[in-house]
Amino acid sequence: MIFFDMDGVVIDSEKLHLRALGLTLEKNGISFQNSILDGFVGRSDQSFFQYVYENIDDRIDIEDFLKQKNAHFESLMSEIQFVDGFTDFMRIVKDAKIKTALVTSSSKYTVQKVDKLLDFCRSFDIVITEEDTIKHKPHPDPYLLALERSVGDRKSTVIIEDSINGILAGKAAECIVYGLTTSFDVVTLKNVGVDFVYDSYKELAASLLVSGNQLVNTSSGSDISNPA
Repeated sequence: MIFFDMDGVVIDSEKLHLRALGLTLEKNGISFQNSILDGFVGRSDQSFFQYVYENIDDRIDIEDFLKQKNAHFESLMSEIQFVDGFTDFMRIVKDAKIKTALVTSSSKYTVQKVDKLLDFCRSFDIVITEEDTIKHKPHPDPYLLALERSVGDRKSTVIIEDSINGILAGKAAECIVYGLTTSFDVVTLKNVGVDFVYDSYKELAASLLVSGNQLVNTSSGSDISNPA
């Protein structure tokens, strides 16, 4: 099994999400430090606005702000593209008949909107969104649910992540975690316990050997296979 995060792993959208969150606060006259946004890469919008409510302005209506953020994000969606190399890598994975899951902190609404633009959800056997779990990344719950639905073996399941919170979630789920440096640098990802770090899908693919319905990481010898 290979589990993919969405933002920063499948689509190049992390910066757009942060811009939409910031715009929501700005349009409502709420002052904030830009550094706050960086701490919510890979986390749900709900958790961001909960933080704002508890630490910056307790007068906000979280549900209303979520709707505003979705509207801002939708206005930026024309800029979204696949992360470079993703489609080629997915072709390798599908040719090897490896099962896949999309596991994202984004809402079902956002996933559906992006899917209408890029038509990517059909590439995944399972899709997990924000609404599917009560706890979100950095908690392992989204990945544990994906393991449950896929009947996957965590020890041979690879998670591809780009964020600190995603890596923490993947390691807490006791899976193998590959990091892409699309959002954070190598040192930052290694400091939170990622197993392998790659600067691109091309580099990641070069480290794998396809054998039957298995992908073998030549750096570790570990197999990525479907459950029996």
